[in-house]
Amino acid sequence: MQMTAVYWLYAGVALILIEIMTPGLVSLFFGLAALTVALVVWLMPTLAQGWQWILFSVLSVLYIVLLRKSFKSVFDGTSKVSDDPDDGFTGKLALVTQPIAPNRPGRVELGGTTWTAEAESEFDVGASVRVTGKKNLTLRVEAV
Repeated sequence: MQMTAVYWLYAGVALILIEIMTPGLVSLFFGLAALTVALVVWLMPTLAQGWQWILFSVLSVLYIVLLRKSFKSVFDGTSKVSDDPDDGFTGKLALVTQPIAPNRPGRVELGGTTWTAEAESEFDVGASVRVTGKKNLTLRVEAV
């Protein structure tokens, strides 16, 4: 069976869907390589099947080597704690809407939105606190 551009297209879409269902960030690059080969075969329909497979193999390796690190940093999901004063939260005043205690997060209102908040001391509802940093969607707060 001769691989046509349509078969490569189906293979590329299938490999990308497999990436969505499984972790690891590998089959995405095989999918991108298959989509690239689909484009090449569409532009050059007489390209021999052996050359198509060689192109697919080379592109797969190139995409993994050149793109995996940058894609992984985007999709990794790692979080970082921000103590950057320019992060838009640090230094802002917030109002406690649910009590906060050490090892027991509460909620604060900041900018019209409520946020999960953690603190090293206790704060009752209605207390005014200052944001000292954030981790994902949790704000760290202290007394004003």
